[in-house]
Amino acid sequence: MCEGLRYNEGMSIADDTIVAIATARGQAGVAVIRISGREAWDIAWEVFSKKNITFQHGRFYHGWVVDEDGANIDEVLMLMFRGPKSYTGEDVVEIHCHGGDIIPQKIVSLCCKLGARRADPGEFTKRAFLNGKMDLTQAESVMDLVSARSERLLTQASANLRNRSLGQYIDDMSRELLDLQARIVASIDFPDEVDEPDRESIRKALVATIGHVARLRESAMRGRLVREGVKVALLGMPNSGKSSLFNALLASERSIVTSQAGTTRDAVSESLEIDGIMVTLIDTAGIRETRHSIEVMGIERSWQAASEANLVLYLIDTSVGLLRYDHQVLSRLNPDNIIIVGNKKDIKRADSKVHPDWIYISARTGEDIQRLMEVLADKVRNITHEESDLGISLNDRQIACCMALEKCLLQAYKALDNDGMPLDIVTVPMTDALLKIDELMGRDTSEEVLSEVFKRFCVGK
Repeated sequence: MCEGLRYNEGMSIADDTIVAIATARGQAGVAVIRISGREAWDIAWEVFSKKNITFQHGRFYHGWVVDEDGANIDEVLMLMFRGPKSYTGEDVVEIHCHGGDIIPQKIVSLCCKLGARRADPGEFTKRAFLNGKMDLTQAESVMDLVSARSERLLTQASANLRNRSLGQYIDDMSRELLDLQARIVASIDFPDEVDEPDRESIRKALVATIGHVARLRESAMRGRLVREGVKVALLGMPNSGKSSLFNALLASERSIVTSQAGTTRDAVSESLEIDGIMVTLIDTAGIRETRHSIEVMGIERSWQAASEANLVLYLIDTSVGLLRYDHQVLSRLNPDNIIIVGNKKDIKRADSKVHPDWIYISARTGEDIQRLMEVLADKVRNITHEESDLGISLNDRQIACCMALEKCLLQAYKALDNDGMPLDIVTVPMTDALLKIDELMGRDTSEEVLSEVFKRFCVGK
């Protein structure tokens, strides 16, 4: 159970019973229907064919779901959980039936006739949060688990859900701030009994807390790449082999490849996983001087893709060599984020200069593609990991809370650093900081904030 959860007036833990299909729709061997609420076990007993049993927590029961007339709907397994020892903290039933579109919906409709209502998106996890089974950061990690597109985000979300890694880090900061606040307030409220704390000791403690918040924010910003993935744009002159390389890296014929220059007119993207990170490759139109209006539009989108990318693979046609316009394009790109690829090494000009920093490949034959993948993986690792990284990935809401928290603490430090400022002034921004921590953790949180968080969830979770 998560201690210290507080809710605004008007927020109450629901006392009705909800039902939803917890698995993806469509043809499948098994579908799971979840029921949660105080009438969950009663509804399960009503729809179950065996009336001469007494349900027990944590037990599977085999039988049939039957309708109001006693007609069999489907052969099922029924799993019972008695609250609070359940996902939501309420009485929960899981009905494991055959998959498909019709049977699960019939069972849900039957449960609704018996008093349940269809669950809203994320309502099961919302109830788990409201019942103190998890804090808000853990609830958001459930969404990350379901929607994770990379191994790294899956690992981080799982760690927070299991160990409260983010919640524990924030709780430690909260205790530091509460201790500072208590020392200051005690000296103000009881001046005859408690001496005013030394400003320098308060200043040092506040600086340490600001450092913890900054570290979390910086880790969160790097974590965006873990959450959203790394964008890699393939740039180069027309006919340099971008589409061929795009297909080779993906091991599929995703882009059209012809001998005619300028075949690609619009950006094409596809994803693959590298070192646990989702990497989106963007095949772009060839960049060159042209007056053709459609080709100009394609080139503009190539530049846009380059500006939004974390890395650029710039292709040089080694059968032609490095051209004047290649120099012009490379001068506009960030050299720290470029891997220059010398393509067509199978037909490379014998007199062409060898550049030791380039990666020479043949996208057509596949020669040294693996070497390029290794270099690309090193680049991905470098931009998604640093020693100071906490291994915590924050979503946009959490990042916004961290930035606001840091701002409040900096205001408190500024007030504290002014020796002419009364010490009680410092408590105002510190109180605001504590409120931001409560918002981050889901304590003293409005219904509007919770609705915004949980509406992103799928129905049944």
